[in-house]
Amino acid sequence: MHKLNAIERRVLGTLIEKWLTTPQNYPLSLNSLVNGCNQKSAREPETNYTEQEVLETCQSLKRRSLATEFFGSSARVSKFEEALSVNLDLSKDQAALIAELLLRGPQSEGELRQRASRMAPINDLATLHGLLESLAARQEPLVKRLSDANRSRGVRWCHTLYADGEEPVDAPDTSAASTVRTNVPVTPGLEDRLAKLEARVTELEQQIQSRGTV
Repeated sequence: MHKLNAIERRVLGTLIEKWLTTPQNYPLSLNSLVNGCNQKSAREPETNYTEQEVLETCQSLKRRSLATEFFGSSARVSKFEEALSVNLDLSKDQAALIAELLLRGPQSEGELRQRASRMAPINDLATLHGLLESLAARQEPLVKRLSDANRSRGVRWCHTLYADGEEPVDAPDTSAASTVRTNVPVTPGLEDRLAKLEARVTELEQQIQSRGTV
Protein backbone atom coordinates (compact mmCIF):
# COMPACT_ATOMS: atom_id res chain seq x y z
CA MET A 1 0.00 0.00 0.00
CA HIS A 2 1.27 3.45 -0.92
CA LYS A 3 2.00 5.81 1.97
CA LEU A 4 1.83 9.52 1.25
CA ASN A 5 3.13 12.49 3.19
CA ALA A 6 1.18 15.76 3.37
CA ILE A 7 2.43 17.36 0.15
CA GLU A 8 2.10 14.09 -1.79
CA ARG A 9 -1.52 13.82 -0.64
CA ARG A 10 -2.20 17.41 -1.70
CA VAL A 11 -0.57 17.04 -5.13
CA LEU A 12 -2.25 13.72 -5.92
CA GLY A 13 -5.63 14.91 -4.64
CA THR A 14 -5.37 18.06 -6.75
CA LEU A 15 -4.48 16.12 -9.89
CA ILE A 16 -7.47 13.82 -9.46
CA GLU A 17 -9.78 16.74 -8.69
CA LYS A 18 -8.74 18.73 -11.77
CA TRP A 19 -9.02 15.64 -14.00
CA LEU A 20 -12.64 15.24 -12.89
CA THR A 21 -13.72 18.90 -12.70
CA THR A 22 -11.79 20.60 -15.53
CA PRO A 23 -10.83 17.90 -18.03
CA GLN A 24 -10.43 20.55 -20.74
CA ASN A 25 -7.44 21.96 -18.83
CA TYR A 26 -5.91 18.61 -17.97
CA PRO A 27 -3.08 17.42 -17.68
CA LEU A 28 -1.78 20.27 -15.53
CA SER A 29 1.28 22.41 -16.04
CA LEU A 30 3.49 22.83 -13.01
CA ASN A 31 2.22 26.36 -12.49
CA SER A 32 -1.42 25.26 -12.62
CA LEU A 33 -0.71 22.40 -10.25
CA VAL A 34 0.97 24.70 -7.72
CA ASN A 35 -2.01 27.06 -7.88
CA GLY A 36 -4.39 24.14 -7.45
CA CYS A 37 -2.52 22.82 -4.42
CA ASN A 38 -2.49 26.24 -2.75
CA GLN A 39 -6.03 27.37 -3.61
CA LYS A 40 -8.09 28.67 -0.70
CA SER A 41 -11.28 26.69 -1.34
CA ALA A 42 -11.88 22.96 -0.86
CA ARG A 43 -8.55 22.50 0.93
CA GLU A 44 -7.71 21.74 4.57
CA PRO A 45 -5.29 22.99 5.67
CA GLU A 46 -4.39 25.89 3.40
CA THR A 47 -0.84 25.63 2.06
CA ASN A 48 1.81 27.72 0.33
CA TYR A 49 3.93 25.15 -1.49
CA THR A 50 6.61 26.40 -3.88
CA GLU A 51 7.10 25.26 -7.49
CA GLN A 52 10.26 23.42 -6.47
CA GLU A 53 8.46 21.53 -3.71
CA VAL A 54 5.62 20.52 -6.01
CA LEU A 55 8.01 19.54 -8.81
CA GLU A 56 10.05 17.32 -6.49
CA THR A 57 6.81 15.76 -5.24
CA CYS A 58 5.67 15.05 -8.81
CA GLN A 59 8.98 13.32 -9.52
CA SER A 60 8.57 11.24 -6.38
CA LEU A 61 5.01 10.26 -7.38
CA LYS A 62 6.27 9.37 -10.88
CA ARG A 63 8.85 6.99 -9.46
CA ARG A 64 6.06 5.25 -7.56
CA SER A 65 3.73 5.06 -10.58
CA LEU A 66 1.22 7.43 -8.97
CA ALA A 67 1.67 10.22 -11.52
CA THR A 68 2.94 10.62 -15.06
CA GLU A 69 4.63 13.47 -16.89
CA PHE A 70 3.09 14.31 -20.22
CA PHE A 71 4.99 15.88 -23.12
CA GLY A 72 2.63 17.11 -25.83
CA SER A 73 3.86 17.62 -29.39
CA SER A 74 3.04 21.34 -29.26
CA ALA A 75 3.47 21.93 -25.53
CA ARG A 76 6.23 24.25 -24.40
CA VAL A 77 6.22 22.83 -20.87
CA SER A 78 5.66 19.37 -19.49
CA LYS A 79 2.37 18.56 -17.81
CA PHE A 80 1.38 16.15 -15.08
CA GLU A 81 -1.49 13.75 -14.60
CA GLU A 82 -2.46 11.33 -11.87
CA ALA A 83 -2.02 7.58 -12.32
CA LEU A 84 -3.60 6.27 -9.11
CA SER A 85 -7.07 5.77 -10.59
CA VAL A 86 -5.72 3.80 -13.57
CA ASN A 87 -3.32 1.64 -11.59
CA LEU A 88 -5.95 0.81 -8.95
CA ASP A 89 -8.83 0.53 -11.45
CA LEU A 90 -10.98 3.17 -9.74
CA SER A 91 -14.24 4.45 -11.18
CA LYS A 92 -14.71 8.21 -11.38
CA ASP A 93 -16.97 8.32 -8.32
CA GLN A 94 -14.52 6.19 -6.32
CA ALA A 95 -11.67 8.47 -7.41
CA ALA A 96 -13.74 11.51 -6.38
CA LEU A 97 -14.10 10.17 -2.85
CA ILE A 98 -10.38 9.45 -2.58
CA ALA A 99 -9.54 12.93 -3.90
CA GLU A 100 -11.89 14.59 -1.42
CA LEU A 101 -10.35 12.70 1.49
CA LEU A 102 -6.84 13.53 0.27
CA LEU A 103 -7.67 17.23 -0.02
CA ARG A 104 -9.57 17.76 3.24
CA GLY A 105 -8.89 14.79 5.47
CA PRO A 106 -11.49 12.78 7.44
CA GLN A 107 -15.09 13.78 6.81
CA SER A 108 -18.61 12.73 7.69
CA GLU A 109 -20.69 10.82 5.18
CA GLY A 110 -22.87 13.88 4.56
CA GLU A 111 -19.85 16.07 3.87
CA LEU A 112 -18.31 13.46 1.60
CA ARG A 113 -21.43 13.03 -0.52
CA GLN A 114 -21.98 16.74 -0.97
CA ARG A 115 -18.36 17.65 -1.66
CA ALA A 116 -17.36 14.71 -3.84
CA SER A 117 -20.47 15.19 -5.97
CA ARG A 118 -18.86 18.26 -7.53
CA MET A 119 -16.38 15.84 -9.12
CA ALA A 120 -18.67 12.90 -9.88
CA PRO A 121 -22.40 12.43 -9.19
CA ILE A 122 -23.25 10.62 -5.95
CA ASN A 123 -27.03 10.73 -5.85
CA ASP A 124 -27.79 9.62 -2.30
CA LEU A 125 -26.35 8.11 0.86
CA ALA A 126 -27.14 4.58 -0.28
CA THR A 127 -24.90 5.14 -3.30
CA LEU A 128 -22.22 6.67 -1.07
CA HIS A 129 -22.33 3.70 1.29
CA GLY A 130 -21.88 1.30 -1.62
CA LEU A 131 -18.85 3.23 -2.87
CA LEU A 132 -17.23 3.42 0.57
CA GLU A 133 -17.84 -0.26 1.21
CA SER A 134 -16.30 -1.18 -2.14
CA LEU A 135 -13.20 0.87 -1.34
CA ALA A 136 -12.97 -0.56 2.18
CA ALA A 137 -13.42 -4.17 1.01
CA ARG A 138 -10.48 -4.16 -1.40
CA GLN A 139 -7.57 -6.51 -0.72
CA GLU A 140 -5.69 -3.39 0.32
CA PRO A 141 -8.43 -1.07 1.63
CA LEU A 142 -8.33 2.54 0.43
CA VAL A 143 -10.73 3.92 3.06
CA LYS A 144 -11.72 3.04 6.58
CA ARG A 145 -14.49 4.04 8.94
CA LEU A 146 -13.24 6.08 11.90
CA SER A 147 -16.46 6.20 13.93
CA ASP A 148 -17.36 3.24 16.11
CA ALA A 149 -19.94 0.74 14.95
CA ASN A 150 -22.64 2.07 17.32
CA ARG A 151 -22.59 5.53 15.80
CA SER A 152 -25.28 6.07 13.16
CA ARG A 153 -25.13 9.82 12.51
CA GLY A 154 -22.13 11.91 11.53
CA VAL A 155 -20.15 8.76 10.70
CA ARG A 156 -16.64 9.77 9.64
CA TRP A 157 -14.30 8.14 7.13
CA CYS A 158 -10.68 8.62 6.08
CA HIS A 159 -8.38 7.26 3.40
CA THR A 160 -5.66 4.73 4.26
CA LEU A 161 -2.76 6.40 2.43
CA TYR A 162 -1.36 8.31 5.40
CA ALA A 163 2.33 8.04 6.17
CA ASP A 164 3.23 6.09 9.28
CA GLY A 165 2.32 7.98 12.43
CA GLU A 166 -0.12 10.33 10.67
CA GLU A 167 -3.25 8.19 10.78
CA PRO A 168 -6.19 10.18 12.19
CA VAL A 169 -8.25 9.10 15.17
CA ASP A 170 -11.91 10.08 15.38
CA ALA A 171 -13.13 11.92 18.47
CA PRO A 172 -15.84 10.13 20.46
CA ASP A 173 -19.41 11.20 19.77
CA THR A 174 -20.49 12.87 23.01
CA SER A 175 -23.44 14.86 21.71
CA ALA A 176 -26.68 14.48 23.61
CA ALA A 177 -28.52 13.71 20.40
CA SER A 178 -26.39 10.64 19.78
CA THR A 179 -27.14 9.12 23.18
CA VAL A 180 -30.90 9.69 23.28
CA ARG A 181 -32.99 6.83 21.94
CA THR A 182 -36.28 7.64 20.23
CA ASN A 183 -39.01 5.64 18.54
CA VAL A 184 -38.92 7.75 15.36
CA PRO A 185 -37.90 5.54 12.43
CA VAL A 186 -34.99 6.89 10.39
CA THR A 187 -35.93 6.30 6.78
CA PRO A 188 -33.35 6.52 3.96
CA GLY A 189 -34.94 9.79 2.81
CA LEU A 190 -34.78 11.31 6.28
CA GLU A 191 -31.20 10.11 6.76
CA ASP A 192 -30.22 11.72 3.47
CA ARG A 193 -31.83 15.04 4.42
CA LEU A 194 -30.13 15.00 7.81
CA ALA A 195 -26.77 14.35 6.16
CA LYS A 196 -27.30 17.28 3.79
CA LEU A 197 -28.18 19.51 6.73
CA GLU A 198 -25.09 18.44 8.69
CA ALA A 199 -22.86 19.12 5.68
CA ARG A 200 -24.46 22.54 5.14
CA VAL A 201 -23.98 23.50 8.79
CA THR A 202 -20.31 22.49 8.56
CA GLU A 203 -19.84 24.60 5.41
CA LEU A 204 -21.46 27.64 7.07
CA GLU A 205 -19.29 27.25 10.19
CA GLN A 206 -16.16 27.15 8.01
CA GLN A 207 -17.26 30.27 6.11
CA ILE A 208 -17.86 32.13 9.38
CA GLN A 209 -14.46 31.07 10.70
CA SER A 210 -12.68 32.11 7.50
CA ARG A 211 -14.33 35.53 7.56
CA GLY A 212 -13.33 35.99 11.15
CA THR A 213 -9.66 35.46 10.29
CA VAL A 214 -9.56 38.00 7.47
